[in-house]
Amino acid sequence: MRRVQQLGPYSLLYRIASGGMAEIYRARVWSLEGDQDVAIKRLLPVYNSDDEFIVMLTDEARITRLFDHPNIARVFEFGLYDNQYFLVMEFIDGQDLRALLKRLNDRGMTLSVGDAIYIVAHALLGLHAAHCQKDGDGRPLDVIHRDFTPSNILLGYDGAVKLVDFGIAKDRLSRSRTQAGFIKGKIKYMSPEQTRSSTLDGRSDVFAAGVVLYRCITGQLPFDEKDDDRLIDAVRERAPTPPSYLCDEIDGAFDTLLYRALAKDRDDRFDSAADFSDALLAWSARAGVLVDASSISKLLCEVFSAEREDAARLQAGVIFDADPTPTSERQSYTRLVGVDDPYPRTLTGFEAVTESRHISGKKRGGNTEPGGTDSEL
Repeated sequence: MRRVQQLGPYSLLYRIASGGMAEIYRARVWSLEGDQDVAIKRLLPVYNSDDEFIVMLTDEARITRLFDHPNIARVFEFGLYDNQYFLVMEFIDGQDLRALLKRLNDRGMTLSVGDAIYIVAHALLGLHAAHCQKDGDGRPLDVIHRDFTPSNILLGYDGAVKLVDFGIAKDRLSRSRTQAGFIKGKIKYMSPEQTRSSTLDGRSDVFAAGVVLYRCITGQLPFDEKDDDRLIDAVRERAPTPPSYLCDEIDGAFDTLLYRALAKDRDDRFDSAADFSDALLAWSARAGVLVDASSISKLLCEVFSAEREDAARLQAGVIFDADPTPTSERQSYTRLVGVDDPYPRTLTGFEAVTESRHISGKKRGGNTEPGGTDSEL
């Protein structure tokens, strides 16, 4: 048994994952409506004073909290407590696609064609919703994810598919800027235009979705070189091996469909993520391939049974305070971006980050929580 750690009003149950710049926790928050489990993404200490990373996380919150789509994990708020920045997100009880592909590979298996289509088709619908998102005034935000990869597609044990991590996404109002000649993202999943740091539109994410689908279907990447320069050349110039050569369950029509998504010239690709999703589902209907949430649910529950048992033990082994109502100390945190304000515009860029470091625990204009503050970023 162990006592939970508090982060503002949130009780951290256990750590889900740790990456290069942040760690993810399953957490619980209490309200008048009852308790709710959420995911907390907080910066690692080495990045907690890095303005660039803070702005990136703030941009992620400002962009994603506007989304309301079943295939995008919701973001509730971005806050600061005890000099710790963190993002509060919808908790998805499951695994990411990268973990599933690795587990299957370790067992000498690949996803079935139906499961691969189900995952990518639904993730594409989330992408389309992001691409079409508008601000509070009805103006297009021109969101581009730029990091559509297996690690950013969450799969629920109930069969849900959720797109996450818009940390390097671009929209019309993003403050973080990419330096000239510097590429953000994973090259193996980049479109040719992204490797050139060109201006992007939604068709760049369509290309990335094609790479993800190719990997799901064949068990390998369409472009895979150890040297980055050679890899970039392959992405820009080389046609991948037809997937039907590597998977007996698909045909030439599927090759044509996937090649369209992976076209070097974006004008030759599907016009939208939704069009790509529709094409995948139409092919599966013609081919008699079952595309079903229950199949993904069954697969995940089977291959991650040990992880589910471990999570249940961790959750059962925590001790909460006798009174779960947050104390005044837990409430003394600053909500930098929250669900109450449709789209804050008062501060921009590094000025906003600098300002946020002087307002923790101090009352500012606008709505405030008892004992804490709400501020605009």
